[in-house]
Amino acid sequence: MSDQTDTRPADPEYLIVGQIVAPFGVRGEMKVNVLTEFPDRFKKLEAVILAPFKTFPPGDAPTASLDPSTVRRAPAPAGSTFRPPKEPTEFPIEGTRFHKGQLMLKLEGVDDPLVVEALRGYWVVVPLEKARKLPRGAYYLYQVVGLPVVTTEGEEIGTVEEVLSGGANDVYVVRGPGVHDPSGELLVPAVKQFVKRLDVKGGRVVIVSPSEWT
Repeated sequence: MSDQTDTRPADPEYLIVGQIVAPFGVRGEMKVNVLTEFPDRFKKLEAVILAPFKTFPPGDAPTASLDPSTVRRAPAPAGSTFRPPKEPTEFPIEGTRFHKGQLMLKLEGVDDPLVVEALRGYWVVVPLEKARKLPRGAYYLYQVVGLPVVTTEGEEIGTVEEVLSGGANDVYVVRGPGVHDPSGELLVPAVKQFVKRLDVKGGRVVIVSPSEWT
């Protein structure tokens, strides 16, 4: 019996499916960057949860995301009683539609573009238990973070500490004793040329030895 401790982080409570990036129109619609491979899921949801940007620490959220601290906010509308939630909060959905690749989302109680401004950068999330079942061979990014990384020859490299997304393919940020780059990080493109096996259930990522990369 192995006494090896599973160092992978616990499953998250929520999965990110989008991020509010701007108001749209004058009735409280919001532009949402879709961060799920299943955008049709929005048409079937009756409610979503909005979570403050800092709900997810670095490494747990998409890297190509909007940091609201870099955005100059407009003042809240005079007389508004709306306050952006300080913790994940559920909002019923009034309507959804797509426009030029972005989701236009209308939530109950959000009826002013200046209110949407206050929500800029908020994550749109769903509880993990409501996550869509993935096809065989597919995985959620949170399932990769924490996996040990070994080469096809069995050399231990380290652990996936972060997944960079937003480009042509994901990139695994690996740190550990087998990483010899001065930066202390090995960036592994998540493509077959480098990743030979991603075994989420078995708990490891098998890669081609970095010494063989060209």
